[in-house]
Order: sequence, then structure tokens, then C-alpha cells
Amino acid sequence: MNKRRMRMHDQYVHSVAEIPADTYIDPSLNIDIRKSNGNKRLTVGNNCMLAGNYIFETESGYVTIGNRCHIGGSTFISRSGIDIEDDVTIAWGVTCYDHDSHSVRWSGMREYDTIQEYKDMIQYGDPIKNKNWDIVNTAPIRICSKAWIGMNALILKGVTIGEGAVVAAGSVVTKDVEPWTVVAGNPAKVVKMIKE
Repeated sequence: MNKRRMRMHDQYVHSVAEIPADTYIDPSLNIDIRKSNGNKRLTVGNNCMLAGNYIFETESGYVTIGNRCHIGGSTFISRSGIDIEDDVTIAWGVTCYDHDSHSVRWSGMREYDTIQEYKDMIQYGDPIKNKNWDIVNTAPIRICSKAWIGMNALILKGVTIGEGAVVAAGSVVTKDVEPWTVVAGNPAKVVKMIKE
């Protein structure tokens, strides 16, 4: 990336995010705001290393990241909110998704999604411009201090990852993870306790 493009990227990032000067921003960082409310959508603490994709699909979505966090090339998709506390490590390929995207019900619900997406894409270039979010389940995600999320893990809506917990690579987390445990698998289950 040349210096001119990097400056433009930095200007955009700082217009939609609150990131202190002592946090390293990887040039691959991507922020995609589908619906704007004029507020900062990404808030980051001090002494972090920050990469990844941050996608805000509604006006209410946000991501907060605490101090001394290392966020690899992962994806955060928010409608409700994703809170990451201090000293968290998130590896590459992790996805945190705080909503279901579609209704589980077909009849009268999901059957119209693709039709509406197609119309919105053709007319507005935005497949979710008129999406009916009222039928989509959503709940915030919380990743507590000192947690480590391994490569290619999937963290789903409403989950809290407890303090010091480790989520093994490739795990699918659908329920809360107790502090100071290691979870693995699909769905993720406790495989070990950690002595602090």
C-alpha cells in the first residue's frame, strides 16, 4: 500500500473509530459500516495490536476493545455489540457474530430475505438496505480479560468468554465459557481447567 493510500485509510479509520496513538493499526484493518448513526463504532484501548474486519450492519452495532489486546486478522460482525476486555489475544481467522443474520422460521420470515436482498442490491447496491431486523435474534458478545481465542474459532451471539479462558483453534462456541477453562470442539466443551 503506498503512503497516500495509507493516509486515506488512516483518515477513514479515525473518522469511525476511537484508537489511541500508541495502538498499532495493521494496514489490512477494514471497517465496514452498513448503517451509520454518526457515532464512533470501534473503540480501542492503549497498547494494542489491531488487525481484522469490523462489520456494523445496523446503527446499534459496536465493538469495544480494552488495553493491551492483540487482535489478529479476524472478523467481528455486530448488530448488538461485542465487548473485548483488557489483555485479550484473538488469533487469525476468528469470527465473532452477535446475531443470527436470518430468522430460523422459513414461512413468512426467511423466505423473503433473498428476494429483498436481491431487490436492494439491484436498486441501491446494498443487500441489507431494507432488511427486516425485527425477525433476527441478536445478543451481545463479551470476551473477558486475559482470554485467548485460538485460530478459526467461531463465537456466536450472547456468549460470554470468562476471564483467562482459552478457546481452542477451530472451536464453535455457542454457550458461555467459564473463567480459567480450556474449551474445544463443536460445540465447544470444557477439556481442561487452568490453574492461575
